[in-house]
Amino acid sequence: MSTIQNPPFTDIDEFLFRLQMWWYELGGDGQKWVIKYLGALTDIMKVKPRDDLITALVTFWDPIHNVFRFSDFELTPTLEEIAGYSCFDGDLRNQNIIFPKAPSVHRFFGFLNISNQIRKINVVKECCSFNFLYSRFGKLDGFKIHEKGLTNKQNKDTWQIHRRFAFMVAFLGVMVFPNKEWTVDIHIARVIQVLTTKEHHTLAPIILSDIYRALTLCKSGAKFFEGCNILLQMWLTEHLRHHPKFMQFKKCPAVCATESSKTAREIPSGA
Repeated sequence: MSTIQNPPFTDIDEFLFRLQMWWYELGGDGQKWVIKYLGALTDIMKVKPRDDLITALVTFWDPIHNVFRFSDFELTPTLEEIAGYSCFDGDLRNQNIIFPKAPSVHRFFGFLNISNQIRKINVVKECCSFNFLYSRFGKLDGFKIHEKGLTNKQNKDTWQIHRRFAFMVAFLGVMVFPNKEWTVDIHIARVIQVLTTKEHHTLAPIILSDIYRALTLCKSGAKFFEGCNILLQMWLTEHLRHHPKFMQFKKCPAVCATESSKTAREIPSGA
């Protein structure tokens, strides 16, 4: 993800590969557990990023009204669309917004079942490195290497359960709420803790608000898109395909939406 879409595909390639391996190694039960809370959001790992689309789109952004202004019409992503792409369950009107409060470093370690004896130096400016999580929970030998630094009673089955939570934190930190340092914000652990322990909460509002914020920052000159650019890319591709010039009105809306989503997933990389 480059310039506006995040740095050239050197760092992100590595992160994507590790996330995909981590996802695969969670196994069927682990993946079902993650999907229960993240819906189909993990599918964005399969989508090729298009930095040119996002770069072009930013030029049309109106930061005052949070809409894209084109020649004779306006468009903007909605909560329903973000929830739809992610297959989040439930009526948005009856779900609660998650407010990601920053936990203490000890509390962050507690969410991840990492011993408080681990040095706080691993968390800088309320962020930790992706590799800090990956080395402990992503790698198959993470349990063996870091066994004494994890609060799982030195039980590998317990570690397998904890690595699901850690995957969700790492995934959201890299793919959904990225920053230019490629570190994982400790706020995300609190978000996952709410999702997995409380009912009727949804990620859609904070994902959409982050996209709006990233668009506004990039409009004012920022070069890194600190939002879920893949979801924005999918949204744009679907709306371009739904333009009357290309829309086949004889097809039912469900079929058109399915085909458009498929197109968004299959577009080649522009990098």
